[in-house]
Amino acid sequence: MNIKDFVKPYSKTKLAKAYGVDLRTFNRWITPLYKFMGKPTGRLLTPLQVETIFKRIGTPDLGKLNSK
Repeated sequence: MNIKDFVKPYSKTKLAKAYGVDLRTFNRWITPLYKFMGKPTGRLLTPLQVETIFKRIGTPDLGKLNSK
C-alpha cells in the first residue's frame, strides 16, 4: 500500500500506539517538528501534520493504524 493512503487525521494517542511508544515519548519526538508542521490544535493532527511526522521520523507499523 501507498503511504498516502494512511495520511489522514489521527490522534496523537493512536500514532503513539502505532509507533509502539508511550504518548509522553511520542510528544517528545514531535515537539521539535512543530516548526515544520505547526503546533497541534484540537483532538486530531491534520493530514499535513501526519505526513510531516511520517517524513521526519519514519512511518509507524501501518497495520496498527487500521486497528481500533
